[in-house]
Amino acid sequence: MTQTATNPHHETAGYTAMTRKASLSFIAVIAALFITAALALVYLCLALDERQVRHSEADAAKAMQSRLDKIETALVDYAFWEDAYEFMGERLDLAWAYDRNNIGPSLHTTYELDGVFVLGPDGRTRYGLIDGELTEVAADNWIAGDLPALLANARQGSVEDAVARAYFSVTGMPAVVSAAVIRPDSSYVEFDRLSYLVYVDVLTDTKMKAIDQAFDLAGLKASLGERPDAPEPKLTLRPELGMSLTLQWRSEELGKTLLMKFLPMLLVLGLLVAVLVGWLRGRIARAASMIDAAQQALRISEQRFRNISEASSDWIWEADAQQRLTYLSERFTQVTGLAREAWLGRPLAELLNYDTHLLASHAEPGGLAGRKPLPCSMHDSRGTQRYGQLSARAVLAGDTLEGYLGTVCDITEEIEAKARIEHISQHDALTGLANRHRLNHYLNARLNEGVSGDRPMFLLALDLDRFKPINDTLGHAAGDLVLREVANALTACTRSTNLVARLGGDEFIVAATDCRTHEQAERLCERLIEQINQPIRIGANDVSVGASIGIVAAPYDGLTAEDLLRYADIALYEAKSNGRNLYKFYEPAMNERIMERRQLEMDMRQALRRREFRLDFQPRYDAASQTIVGAEALVRWQHPSRGLLSPGVFIPLAEETGLIVELSDWVLNEACLNALCWGPELMVSVNLSPVEFQRSDLVDRVGAVLEQTGIAPSRLELEITESVMLEDAASALTTMNRLKALGIRLSMDDFGTGYSSLSYLRSYPFDGIKIDRSFIAGLDQSDSSEAIVNAIVSMGHALSLTVTAEGIETVAQLGKLTDLACDQAQGFYLGRPMAPLLFQQVLRDSNGVEPEGTLAFAGE
Repeated sequence: MTQTATNPHHETAGYTAMTRKASLSFIAVIAALFITAALALVYLCLALDERQVRHSEADAAKAMQSRLDKIETALVDYAFWEDAYEFMGERLDLAWAYDRNNIGPSLHTTYELDGVFVLGPDGRTRYGLIDGELTEVAADNWIAGDLPALLANARQGSVEDAVARAYFSVTGMPAVVSAAVIRPDSSYVEFDRLSYLVYVDVLTDTKMKAIDQAFDLAGLKASLGERPDAPEPKLTLRPELGMSLTLQWRSEELGKTLLMKFLPMLLVLGLLVAVLVGWLRGRIARAASMIDAAQQALRISEQRFRNISEASSDWIWEADAQQRLTYLSERFTQVTGLAREAWLGRPLAELLNYDTHLLASHAEPGGLAGRKPLPCSMHDSRGTQRYGQLSARAVLAGDTLEGYLGTVCDITEEIEAKARIEHISQHDALTGLANRHRLNHYLNARLNEGVSGDRPMFLLALDLDRFKPINDTLGHAAGDLVLREVANALTACTRSTNLVARLGGDEFIVAATDCRTHEQAERLCERLIEQINQPIRIGANDVSVGASIGIVAAPYDGLTAEDLLRYADIALYEAKSNGRNLYKFYEPAMNERIMERRQLEMDMRQALRRREFRLDFQPRYDAASQTIVGAEALVRWQHPSRGLLSPGVFIPLAEETGLIVELSDWVLNEACLNALCWGPELMVSVNLSPVEFQRSDLVDRVGAVLEQTGIAPSRLELEITESVMLEDAASALTTMNRLKALGIRLSMDDFGTGYSSLSYLRSYPFDGIKIDRSFIAGLDQSDSSEAIVNAIVSMGHALSLTVTAEGIETVAQLGKLTDLACDQAQGFYLGRPMAPLLFQQVLRDSNGVEPEGTLAFAGE
């Protein structure tokens, strides 16, 4: 067998030529880098100067806008001030304006206003201040500019609470002239009768110097008109009115300064590097002969591990003594998606995150290698973080460390599964917020760290208002969407140092550790309520919920998580009881009230079983004939220890606890049974709670009472307050139409106290209205009250509604109502609420109606 020998000299010559070529290429690269660096330096310096000019232009615009906003805010405060309209409108009160300093010298000292003028509707000066002193100089004589156009613009913008401004000349200097009409409120539109308030801010050298110092605009000057030939930096402001204003200042030109300093240094450095490269060329040539040996060693190493790496489920790596990778098995690419060639020669620490010092100690002979792998992590080709266990062993040649070899076992799935379990155990599945378990852990940890007056912790308990109707009408999917949007709002309003948790349903907790005072906690609550009140889009509907918040603070109110959560819940109940959509701080007295409430709730539950409630009936009369046409059923509670309780004491509690439904069913049933004894023509009126309209079974319950008692539906009237329509107008309209389909009557109670009752009368199927007693109280004493009642009666008749006046206490009031053709009347003068049997007696005495029977009723 013939074997061809390889000539080592030829190999050496080949590597020498390669080395020479490589060194020349290296020199060319270095030269290109230095040239590129020099050009880049020039470009960056010039770009720095350009950017500085643009930045200074933005600062100049910001400075002028800040000054304009300050003057405009002051002008709006004074011009749209009711006192200014009263004392500076049609009549001029100089003592109020100047002597009492309402529109006087303080405008010059506080806002640096050089001129303040009040102009009449015709534009003539009625009042003037120059430099804070009274003056007889007219505004149009002092100000050089189109002042009438400015006033017209101010009059036009007043509809939207806006002011007008322009740049004019004052004594040869540029000035900002702002104007607004003086009016009492935004509804006033008779502008021809209104005066104008004009502010003049002359841009003096002193003011420009102040702006210069505040915004670092060296040599800032202002001049009227455009300056196209002026050097930069400059800024030209072009308003709709008046002249243009040009601002000019000096630029520092930092880029050119840096260029002159660093470019010579870069050239000197280039010469030094060239000398160093020449020296390195010799070193590179001597090192070229070692390449063959290294390549041969690499082939042997690869052959040694190839079989093992292909058979293993983990991927194998090999590195030199500096932990630079020299080998990666094919399994590495399969697991990570990364190319092996891209990582060979690079440090293992760039590929994996691990403790490099700990790796060396583990890899020593007799170390922990193979028994306790090191934890490590990396990012695969898709950028996904993967976790593994790194095993390593040292490769020795005698006592010399040649490198390392080892394996990496991928445990990403196990780590992610553990993380998911941990996250699920501490977070709410719907919103992603912390759950009760994580909240308790967080509170205990925070309390164990210690809280004090300097480092308090505020706990906010939130409960959503108007959330249940969304679930009932739009479904639970819509409710879930609302909860997620609320969770996002809470997270957006709080810092990362705080914790936001959902306890379940529509209950949330915010643990605020960055609030130092009660005032800061109040501002946080205001932000939360404002954000939660924003409309939420669900399909084609915009829904809105509110939030009530109870606040407790550690260490002031408690030092345990259990106490803080309990007290926050008590404060939350107080907030909901006081009207909702507000916040309340916990007070010890709240605990006493909640205990009383719970006792009253238990008593009420027993009262329904023991039949402690009773009905009284207040007669309703025909206003003209003064004959009884029916009665209003009024529920009372004969409490065994507290005596007779009025509805105002227990009805709100019944609404909150849900007992209102059972109580209302009893009232409806008893009222209809009593009405059966009055005669076939008399009607009975029953008040409905707004809470009942939030339930879907109201119509069925009323229908069941009609069927059980056998009363004619036309004899039953349900009184409804306007708050029913305010809660959910569309749902309320549907329910009321279904009630009307039963044949009963609907009446709006307390008419006139709401802000939109007139629109409701046209849109909803009411049969009658009851004029609120507040209008009747002054009927016989005030012409305005009589006019209001007359308007309500006329409007009700125009809409074919029966008008009933309640709260009649004098014969004069009754006479007035009769003259105004009011249909029905009710009040203490005509008859107080009375027991059922006494009402039957009144019927016999008043109308001559003989009751059809006598029933025994609860409470008598």
